[in-house]
Parts: sequence; structure tokens; C-alpha cells
Amino acid sequence: MRVILYSSSSFGGCYDYAQQLMPAYANHPEVVSVKGFFPSNAACELEYCDKFLIPDEPPEQWNYRRKLHFLFRVHLNPVLLFLRLRKEPSSWVMFNDFEQLSAWFWVPLFRLFLKKHKFAVVLHDPNRDNYPPSVRFSAYSMKTIMSLMDLGFFHEFLPEKTYYKTNGKTRYMSIPHGTYPTALPNNTLKHQLLAQKTGQKVFAAMIGNIRHEKNYHLAIEALGFFPQLHLIIAGSPANSRVNIDDYKKLALEKGVEQRIIWIEKFLDEDEISAIVEVSDIVLLIYSKSFTSQSGILNLIARYKKRIVASDGSSSLSWIMRHYNLGDLVEPDSLISLVKGIEKVLSGEQLTQQGWEEYLDYANWDNHVKQVVSASKTETLEKEEIE
Repeated sequence: MRVILYSSSSFGGCYDYAQQLMPAYANHPEVVSVKGFFPSNAACELEYCDKFLIPDEPPEQWNYRRKLHFLFRVHLNPVLLFLRLRKEPSSWVMFNDFEQLSAWFWVPLFRLFLKKHKFAVVLHDPNRDNYPPSVRFSAYSMKTIMSLMDLGFFHEFLPEKTYYKTNGKTRYMSIPHGTYPTALPNNTLKHQLLAQKTGQKVFAAMIGNIRHEKNYHLAIEALGFFPQLHLIIAGSPANSRVNIDDYKKLALEKGVEQRIIWIEKFLDEDEISAIVEVSDIVLLIYSKSFTSQSGILNLIARYKKRIVASDGSSSLSWIMRHYNLGDLVEPDSLISLVKGIEKVLSGEQLTQQGWEEYLDYANWDNHVKQVVSASKTETLEKEEIE
């Protein structure tokens, strides 16, 4: 089995995911070769990385140039992949990222490879309604993409969407996400945070790209109920629509600005380690619209921290409940969040056994084992039909 992993991003969750997957594929005895296709600006130094896609670092100035660069990337990258696949031997092409906006353009091209390659997609965010300009166009573009795929992989939860039901070709399968290795903590940052953690202070952390769906406003308001609680908000805005000053203004209005530690930057692995080690609680309080697995959960899993998470229709909720990793609260509800934090602070939850079970399940070798097994079955079934 030959594997090609297509990843059109050079940073973020999908990029980190690919970095863990490639060595796991290479170590599987039935995988003959593995290649990862990345943007030319990717920092990946693994031997499996082939960096020829359009860089995903847009121009720093002029908003219209950033938009043009994005449109350029999402149309040209599939073309570059198409040209490369013409030269590659028969392989399983795994879409770790995919260009949904330009699906109308590139999917017909890739159908020319149906007798040569097989296609699979990892649905990191299985609810794709809000990606292109409209829900209607989104349904069309996803239906188009899934018509190409032999296998569709998801993490524990697949929402009821028409674009996952409109063809009899694609077979869907749940696979483990995989947990990330821990890095040595940034000692400077760790000591700075510990210096602020005196007396009976309790640190809660919200880490990663700052998005509105993570409900920072609820966490800030919840501080008013717990005098001993301090909040670490660490990360950079996910997009131009996020204004950190709005959150700071809210903290000032609620009188809790002195109990929030802001670390406004894209976090390195050692900085994440320092923050998580110092924190007592991690908040994963996504809005109701969130349907994915949480990359943050898998980033902090090996620290076995106490977690308060939103109980929505998502992979995160399924994992939290199945392995009893923390307290689940109603999405978008301040009252429920306050009750959840109270429960965690009371020490009612016992999570160590659940964490051990989850770590045993969510490893990259197990992920690859299931993918290879599904790929073999799919190949045999197609050969029997032919």
C-alpha cells in the first residue's frame, strides 16, 4: 500500500496532525511508501515531506490581496496535486486538507484517476456548512467532494448531513484522532506563571487560536463567581473578525481584568507545555455549532488535567463522556459553566483511569492500523466487483 497525504496548510491542527501520521504510516508493515505533500513554506523536515504547494502565508497588507492569494491557492493547489499524481504509482490519496470552495473545478479532474488511485478524506470538521459563501453552495461542494471519495474517515461523530448520504460509493468509518507528544516546558514562562500563582489561586487555561466559538466571554464572566480563579488566555486571533480588545473590555466591565493572564501570540510547543503544567483546569467550552474533535484535547491528553467541556453534538462530547475525562456543561450557558467549574473545584471527578483508557485508544499506530485495514477491505471489494 502506498500512501499520499495531501496537506495544504503549513501550520495549525491539520499540519500537526500530518506530522504525527506520516511516521506512523511509515512504520506499518503493509505500507510500502508514504509521502506528504505540503506548501513550499512548511517547516517540515521529515523525509516524507514534499513541499511544492502554494505557500499559505498571505501578504501582510491590503485585505483584498489576502483574499486574492487565498483564491489563487485553493484553485492552483489541486492543479499541482493533479500534475503530481499523474507521475505517482497507484496510491491511496488521503486528503488531510481539501479545497472545498473550488471543488466544482478540481473534482472532475481527479475522476480521471479513478482507475489508478483511490481516494479518502479525513473529515476533521464534519460540519462543512459555513465554509463557502452559503449553506446551499456548501452542500453542493461537499456532495461533489464526497462523490470522489472511496473512504470518509471521521472522529467518533458524523452529523446528519445530506452530503454524506447522497452516493452509495463512499464508505464512512470512525477512527481515533491520536494524541500529541509533550514537549519540555519553557522554563522562563513556567516560572513567570508560578510566580503569579500564590496562596489559594486556581489557574484555568484556554489555549490555541482565539475564535468566537470558544466562548471566551463566558469564561470571563464566570470569573466573577470564583474569587480564587484566574484565567490564562493564550493564543493569537484565528482571523480578522476576532478583536481581543472586546474581551479585555468585557473583563474590565466585570471587574475581573486583574485575574486574566493574556499571552497574545502563536504558541510554541514548549510554551503550551508550560501553560498546561501550571494550570489546574482546562476549559474547552465551545459553542453549540462546534461538531469536531478537539485538537487541544489531544494536545493536553498526556497531562491528564481536569477539564470542563461543552456537551454539544460533537466528537469532543462523545470522547469526554465515553472516557469520563471531565465535566460536561451545556453549550453557551453561563449558569451551566459555573456549575461545572464548581464541580471540578470540589474534586468530585476521578479521571486518571479514563485518561489511561483514552491514551490507549487514541494513538497514531491504532489510527493507521484501522485506516490500512479499511483500505484493504475497500480494495478487495472493488476488485471483486470489477
